[in-house]
Amino acid sequence: MKLIFVADIYGVTESFKMLCQQVMLNIPRQFNAEYHLIGPYNIQPQAFESEQDAYQYFIENVSQAGYVKKLEAELLTIPGVKILIGFSVGGSAVWQLCGEKSLENSLGAMCFYSSQIRHMTKLTPKLPIRLILPVAEKHFCVQKLREDLTGKLNVTIEQSEHLHGFMNQKSQNFDPQAYQYYMKKIVELIPLDKSFDINDK
Repeated sequence: MKLIFVADIYGVTESFKMLCQQVMLNIPRQFNAEYHLIGPYNIQPQAFESEQDAYQYFIENVSQAGYVKKLEAELLTIPGVKILIGFSVGGSAVWQLCGEKSLENSLGAMCFYSSQIRHMTKLTPKLPIRLILPVAEKHFCVQKLREDLTGKLNVTIEQSEHLHGFMNQKSQNFDPQAYQYYMKKIVELIPLDKSFDINDK
């Protein structure tokens, strides 16, 4: 089993690496799970001063479409059975790729507060995806997004009580308690028996 962590606009930061490592520490060793980190940048930039700086850099140097292409290319280099775990724009890239392509050996995905999905609600993922939505967003109605996606094949929706970025220590919306809860939740939802169940356990 390969866990593929797909980063947000900040990229593969030290805190993102730590999150992924902590998730892996909660997986029993007998499952021989491995993990890979995928970020939007070929060369990780120095620390961004603000979320706006990170967003501007991402738009100018990568773009949503560019991230989807990079994600697809990197997944092709990783053999074996995979689960994708995306955060923010990383989750949006996962959603778009899973809606447009059939990903060989990918069992499913989890996407945290992936707000760009609101522009891609006509896509239907070709594998099971669990969306963890924030409680609210500044630029759109989360409830409307939830309604647009409810009942869609292969999609399970969970609306959290936290704001966009709650899993990112670089974000002003980082929530330590939510971070700990969802690190455990990720492990609970990983199909270590290789039969993906996106419903609550």
